[in-house]
Amino acid sequence: MAPRARVKGQLSFSASVNLLAYRAAFGLAASIRPPIARTILLSEKSRVLCVSTAGLGDSLLDSAGIRAVAEAFPGIHLEAVVHHRRMDIAAHNPFLMALHPLSKGPLPFIFLWSRLKRRGPWDAVLYFSCHDPEVRCLGYLLSPDATVGLAWRTAMPWLCARNVDEPGLKKAHLAAQAVRVAVAAGAKESKPRMAYRVHPAERDALAAKLEKFNSPRGPAIVFQLGGGGGEYRDWPVEHFVELARLTHARGMGPIVLLGGPDHCGKAREFSRCAGHLPHCDLVGKLPLPLSAALLESARCVVSTDTGIMHLSFALGTPTLALLHWSPGPGRVGPPCDPERHVVIALPKPRGDRSLHKGSMRDILPGQAFAGLCELCSRAK
Repeated sequence: MAPRARVKGQLSFSASVNLLAYRAAFGLAASIRPPIARTILLSEKSRVLCVSTAGLGDSLLDSAGIRAVAEAFPGIHLEAVVHHRRMDIAAHNPFLMALHPLSKGPLPFIFLWSRLKRRGPWDAVLYFSCHDPEVRCLGYLLSPDATVGLAWRTAMPWLCARNVDEPGLKKAHLAAQAVRVAVAAGAKESKPRMAYRVHPAERDALAAKLEKFNSPRGPAIVFQLGGGGGEYRDWPVEHFVELARLTHARGMGPIVLLGGPDHCGKAREFSRCAGHLPHCDLVGKLPLPLSAALLESARCVVSTDTGIMHLSFALGTPTLALLHWSPGPGRVGPPCDPERHVVIALPKPRGDRSLHKGSMRDILPGQAFAGLCELCSRAK
């Protein structure tokens, strides 16, 4: 018998037990010694621990908050707790001076707490996109009265001294939310700008890879063939093929396919449907740092709501973003410099707004091509 699939958002048995144990232990601790928000006075000599342990896109969006702190206090010492699978993103944030990978389990928790305690004291602990329970418990142990986070992103608000919950903020752009966490800790209000720096050695490594795969020379149009998390992050492969035909007929530049190993099937389908249409398939063949180097040199990028889309925004690469109405451009579109990008989004349905209302298939290749032409004309 096949194992029963777990509903999205539903915790496994071990994760549920883990959560209950942390909540019981730290609930008791907080009842004895509750966090009491104190005034946070940051300066260039302060030490701040940033917590960002969510997915690829969220980690990039969080970098806007980290950047806001760094630019408000030049020279400030910033370190970060990050998910062990997201080290590549944090390692390319020029404002972070040390990284601490987070893994599940009581022993990794104890080792991480011990290491962070030795590197303290911490003048503030800032929670960006992170999940309960470990990181909230870490912050409570390290600096309980100087913890700052968003009120709706925790099931344990009693472990955070300052829960930011401003009117309308919950519906604001995710990068703007990260900046508001920074502002609550003393940073200046600023435009949300993500941070990612490609290293020179990665450009050289990309050049070697492109030569190996006979990639066409010159700035390419990059097609990100999909994302994880549901159909609302996918655009049909046949639509990508038709868009490639239109761009090839216009002579707009070579096409390069990008995606993770889980998109290899889509890449094969694209090649089968495209026939002799020239393109280079790099799906599943580039690690994230080399993908970033490719995006940096691209003429433009076509993507749905994926981490690659946010990476393109962070690098300033002109991007055609094809978005579902939920969460929509107001929350995941370009956080700044909108003139550099073009967004095509499904309109919000009336009445029932469940995710199945509106298919990404309804964004037609002709619409995308018009957006791509607009993008290229802006670049000129």
